[in-house]
Amino acid sequence: MRILCLLLFIGILLQAGSLTAQSDRTFNPAEATYLWPTNASRHLTSTFAETRSRHFHAALDIKTWGQRGYEIYATRDGILHRIAVSPTGYGKVIYLKHDDGSYSVYAHLMSFNEELQQFADSIRFVEGFTPSFDRVVEDQQIRVQQGDVIAYSGASGIGPPHLHFELRRPDHSPFNPLHTNLTVRDNIPPTISGLSVEPLSSRSTIEGTKQVFTRNPRRQNGTYHFGTVEVSGAVGLGLDVYDQSNGVSNAYAVYELSMSVNGRERFYSRVDSFSYAETRQMFIDRVYPLLRDRRKAYQRLFVADGNTLPFYRTNRQQGRLRLPPGEHAVTIRATDFFGNQSTAVVNLRVKESATERFAERPRTFSPEKVRAVDINDWRWFDNWVMIPEEDYREITVATPDPWRLSSHRQDVIIDLKTLDNLFMNIPGMSPTIFHRMVPDQNGLITSVNRQAMALFPKHTFYDTVSVTLSSKRYAPDSVKVTVGPEAYPVDKSYELRVERDSMLTDTSRLSFYKYNERYDNWYPIPTRFTENHILAESRTLGTFISRRDTTPPELSRPRLHQRPDGQWLIYINAEDKLSGIDHKRTRISVNGRRGLAEYEPEDQRIAYYHPDFSPSSTMDIRIILYDRMGNRTSQTFQLGR
Repeated sequence: MRILCLLLFIGILLQAGSLTAQSDRTFNPAEATYLWPTNASRHLTSTFAETRSRHFHAALDIKTWGQRGYEIYATRDGILHRIAVSPTGYGKVIYLKHDDGSYSVYAHLMSFNEELQQFADSIRFVEGFTPSFDRVVEDQQIRVQQGDVIAYSGASGIGPPHLHFELRRPDHSPFNPLHTNLTVRDNIPPTISGLSVEPLSSRSTIEGTKQVFTRNPRRQNGTYHFGTVEVSGAVGLGLDVYDQSNGVSNAYAVYELSMSVNGRERFYSRVDSFSYAETRQMFIDRVYPLLRDRRKAYQRLFVADGNTLPFYRTNRQQGRLRLPPGEHAVTIRATDFFGNQSTAVVNLRVKESATERFAERPRTFSPEKVRAVDINDWRWFDNWVMIPEEDYREITVATPDPWRLSSHRQDVIIDLKTLDNLFMNIPGMSPTIFHRMVPDQNGLITSVNRQAMALFPKHTFYDTVSVTLSSKRYAPDSVKVTVGPEAYPVDKSYELRVERDSMLTDTSRLSFYKYNERYDNWYPIPTRFTENHILAESRTLGTFISRRDTTPPELSRPRLHQRPDGQWLIYINAEDKLSGIDHKRTRISVNGRRGLAEYEPEDQRIAYYHPDFSPSSTMDIRIILYDRMGNRTSQTFQLGR
């Protein structure tokens, strides 16, 4: 009987999967009629597949002029599939499922319509005053009609105010909403602002250098000219380009890119849809060194190793240029969704590759002159590293085969391909070993002192790269672990496992942190403890330090605020300098009536929300606030209207 039930259950699952696959194959967005989803504007602030900090943008962002409270409409008939409230990500968000199995998503909302707001509030108040939730609710059978007001625009999750409008196929893969009947006015061609040239082998040079080269264009008669660039060896081109539409100054991603060499197409890309499983491949669709160091989103005109995105049509070399000596005319075209096109030209002057062997010179060791060396200052590529000669003479290297060493100007080049277990003793860093990490294999590396290890699941890295791990203990509760270099993007989380000091008996309020240079702050990574180890999880390379947070968060400046929909709130500034606010544990009441504590991290504030709240002449506010390490602040404020 159990076997029969199991077979029936498997059959139901297979049938459901088959129906989803079939509906996805038959789904055609052009066959449906969509309604523009807001009365805020007919202008965009962002388009589909733009660069975001760690992924592709999956939607159109619609301009709300920096204001909140515009009406949001159901773009088609459908059923409420999912509803969520969060201080980060999509913030307050609605997912509708349409009769053809596709979905529409409306994110960063200020509030829902009256019916949905009551529904969301009932979940939050009944489940212990939880300020955030994420729920699939198709079983509630809440239906909407095209044009119904379902919500109001806002800036929840991440601002500034705008509407994130996303369309998904039945398999949940996002697609460009402009493939429907929805449109905007656009007769402006893209603007090309930069060319990049990357060396793709240790023998490659660009204008006499072995680093990523960039150049700005000169515009003449409507064409962008980059002049002549001298190269040798294999290189890959990239383009810094943006689009605009009529009536607004926002910069968008382009829709199509093509590159031809001597009149023959070598690369073409067009972005219509992608899978969420592939969205972090944005890192390798873009020129990652420029994205990381300059925050510039140059788009590669070749397919990097590990890239499985469905955007490209290329030659056998995947758009990489290995050209014979001589002059080669390159034409690049950038086209927006509405067919507006811009053209750029560059002449590649290709010379024979030449390699200068590195001549080791005698070293003189002077302890008082030893200086710290940072491996992140070196130029790392997948298969080689360039080390400034002044750094190379400070470090000790278990010298690889002589044929792996070459030099260029003031740099020493080590060929890393197939070179595993490369030992280096680096001033300012513990002795360390660089290991080759292969994408389709699990990886494990240990520090030389055996106090730490890193475990990488398959496909953590997009390509085979050299990675090292070092560990240094300052105190029983203070360990510094470096996983580097920070030159490579990471696709998956990996585990750090650090030997726990026998003297470490108190692990309360202790966690690993990474410093964020861009925002000048520390942020915690998931950390837990076993009898023998400290375990942490990260999705980036870098330096991590275990720190104990014993400082409670701070509260200040309560004030009244009325939203455009008439709802009254009380804002209170909330700041924590290390582990961050734990909004789920926050308790807040006004005149004895407990409400929901909605956290807005970008504005560093807590909002007191209760659907029946209206200001009185005197308001006694009591709030208990925790950070992520359990440090507690309890404070009372009195506020008058």
